[in-house]
Amino acid sequence: MGDMSNAESDKAGIQEDWELLVSFLPANRRDLAAETGALKGLRKNRSAENLLRVLPLHLGCGHSLLETPVRALQEGLAELSSVAHWNRLRKSQAWLRSLCLELFRERGVALSEAGGLQVRVLDA
Repeated sequence: MGDMSNAESDKAGIQEDWELLVSFLPANRRDLAAETGALKGLRKNRSAENLLRVLPLHLGCGHSLLETPVRALQEGLAELSSVAHWNRLRKSQAWLRSLCLELFRERGVALSEAGGLQVRVLDA
């Protein structure tokens, strides 16, 4: 009765991992997505959660712009083309920045919007 298939077990583990990851993110992440326009013009899977779940496949796991949509589809996260993924990535710049700034604020690190700290992330 309590037996789960490997696929079901993997999905449960992924969901558990996601919930742990999200616990470290700002509570207002959805509001920030709306405020920064990260969700503007998205037709399918239009939610901050789905967007936030797809971006780490590319940014965190190092999957290419072509591979990320395939992985997202396999995981049931989103159905999008590589061009749509690129557009999501571009539109998410301000949102990702605001998430980082909010995390700094939550931890008592004061940064001005103009900021003297510059961080650049490159995709090889």
